[in-house]
Amino acid sequence: WAGAWALERVAGNGTQAATALPLLQRGARQRDASEIRGNATAAMVFAQSGGAAVPLNAFFWNVHWQCGRAAGACQDSAHARLAALSQGADLVAAVELRVQLMPGWAQAQGRCVAGNNADFVALAVSPAWHVGATGGGCLRGDGDTRAFAVARVTPPEPVQECPSLCVIAIHAPHTAITQGRGIVDSVCGAAAQNCVVAIGDWNAPVGALGGLWGALVGGAPPAVAFPDEQTCCWPATRFAYDHLVTNVAGAGQAGYTVHDYQVTGSSPAEEHRPVLAHLALPAAASR
Repeated sequence: WAGAWALERVAGNGTQAATALPLLQRGARQRDASEIRGNATAAMVFAQSGGAAVPLNAFFWNVHWQCGRAAGACQDSAHARLAALSQGADLVAAVELRVQLMPGWAQAQGRCVAGNNADFVALAVSPAWHVGATGGGCLRGDGDTRAFAVARVTPPEPVQECPSLCVIAIHAPHTAITQGRGIVDSVCGAAAQNCVVAIGDWNAPVGALGGLWGALVGGAPPAVAFPDEQTCCWPATRFAYDHLVTNVAGAGQAGYTVHDYQVTGSSPAEEHRPVLAHLALPAAASR
């Protein structure tokens, strides 16, 4: 597992870690008052190898239950900001935003109630992608339970060795994942082995995802996980919790933006910073 995580991580100074895949761009992140950017492009990721890239753009955001669970001004504001920030995304995921995320898009949902805790995760898939099956559910059966949503999808361009992708939106518990694997296997079938892209709030930094991934997905270990930026939580930002993680062989990070908090006027306790992440997947050889 340690070797898998060494394949691609962003170092603390904003450059690619020394052990990164050689075809990834090296360069400093761009910073301003409102966002953090990781530099790369899908074309750049594969240019040195002469391969073709299938782009996957994913937006994910934990608005937290204080803002998104009940109808009202904060939920409306968060929904509007999600629509604005996710332009160009193929996948859009939200935690505790209990609405239809993107009008006209297929949406997988996971709901969970256990003890005194309730959770909701939604995963919307662009109409340009084919959705074969969806599901969702709980990741634990106690008061630390969290929800996830999963879909088996086919992008417009074929991905090498992946006739379909298993995409997951996750809100991981603070402890261990103890259930949900059966739902992933039922929805995704063989795609769960080495064609998984999971996005969302992992409640853990990149270096501590192995047990969570193994419990929910199994299959091949991840090759790429990013960003590893502090995204949690308003009003104090201390934790790097929100990531895109994939075990697709040959995938590469193609940049990301970590936006600033979006609905601060509503005092959204524990809101996370939204992330737009760009992944480059290896294209299937043309026949």
